Amino acid sequence: MMLHWWSWLLRPTLVRRLLLAQMLLLTVLWSLFIGYAIFETSRAPGPINLDRTYEAIFGVAENLADNPERQFKVLHMIDLAVREGYGIGGDTPKLSPSIRVRQGERLIYQSEDIPGGIHNSRLDDAETIYANGVRWRARTLQSPHSDTRVTIIVPADAIDMLVDMNSRGYYSLPLLISLPFLLLPAWLSIRVALRPWSRIAREVAARGPHNLAPLGFKPKHLELSSMVDRINGLLLRISESVARERNFIADAAHELRTPLAAMRVNAEALQSQAGDSQQQQLLAGILSSSNRATRLVSQLLLLVRSDATASVALDRLAMDTLVQDRLAILSALAMVRHIELELASEGEFFILGHRESLVSLIDNLVDNAIKYSPPGGIVTVGLHRDRDEVVFSVADQGPGIAPALRERVFDRFFRNPDQTQSGSGLGLAIARSVVLQHGGQIQLHAAGDEQGLLVEVRFPLA
Repeated sequence: MMLHWWSWLLRPTLVRRLLLAQMLLLTVLWSLFIGYAIFETSRAPGPINLDRTYEAIFGVAENLADNPERQFKVLHMIDLAVREGYGIGGDTPKLSPSIRVRQGERLIYQSEDIPGGIHNSRLDDAETIYANGVRWRARTLQSPHSDTRVTIIVPADAIDMLVDMNSRGYYSLPLLISLPFLLLPAWLSIRVALRPWSRIAREVAARGPHNLAPLGFKPKHLELSSMVDRINGLLLRISESVARERNFIADAAHELRTPLAAMRVNAEALQSQAGDSQQQQLLAGILSSSNRATRLVSQLLLLVRSDATASVALDRLAMDTLVQDRLAILSALAMVRHIELELASEGEFFILGHRESLVSLIDNLVDNAIKYSPPGGIVTVGLHRDRDEVVFSVADQGPGIAPALRERVFDRFFRNPDQTQSGSGLGLAIARSVVLQHGGQIQLHAAGDEQGLLVEVRFPLA
């Protein structure tokens, strides 16, 4: 269960990508805002250029000189007001202005944690001063009525201000608090926005392998409309390519039937007149090759017909009667090869199907079973019901097919490398095409005694 969750979390998704993009955008915007605020604070003159602030401090220092306690209290209130008005990070000196007040050589007030080593070299001039590797701006004025001097110090190092803000949580804490509350609304908005995309995905997923018609859903959105147009264009090109391929195969197969039949007639006539055994052997080889070519042409025609009937209306057919009729016709081939045909049917079963396609399916499966069974073997054809499905099965006693190749043999023109019998590699491809047209399933298994092949086909009951 834990592994499943990890695989789900690590699997890339478009929703998660958009969600992360939104959160990243929010973080970048917040960072830019903080950076801009720090930059403006570091370069702005702030309280050091406001003479009225100095005049207020001069007035308090001079008028309350005889009451030091009250003087300190009022200066402290002015200090807090200045820090609140011009600071960006509470009362820390790295983020807020600081005040120092002297009367003569006596220090009567200075802000808490005021940076040391900061002294102006000249009066009434804002100077940039470096102290302990940090840049500051300071300005000192002296009262025209007394020896009272006021120095206001403001931070001027943007990088140091950013580091100090982050260490105090002023930068990261708002993000940590706000991002979780934004995740659900952002996720819901993305899911709603992607509904047309999901509708297209559902329509594509519901398509069968032979349905190359254009997509029915036409989104109004520019991006999705462009994608649907390109998908429909691709489906059209594939449909045209498949049609050209099918027409070529059909035309070639039809054209080959006549010369193959003529070649067979001529070879049989020559064989009946040949007296030399070597000539008889050579003509027998020609006839054998002609038979294989004729069978290949017939298989190609069946393949084209099975593809062409993908959209043909299906009729209600009795599957048991159709199987019995085909076995009666194929029994002559079984007798020639000394194979016994057995039918195990449990009653009448009706399906919706196309008769000619089902005939090619039955003939291909039974013919393969007869061909690959050894002389004296038994081919068992079964027909029974499993819930709401009709199961048609053909089992032989031949060499079977290795489990690793049981999917590959459904590919057109693929043949088992260990197979010694001749063939075109189209029989099972035709069978699967017919089964898919009827909404069924086809699977290959080992026969009951682990020798031979069991082909199992499932069709929905009518």
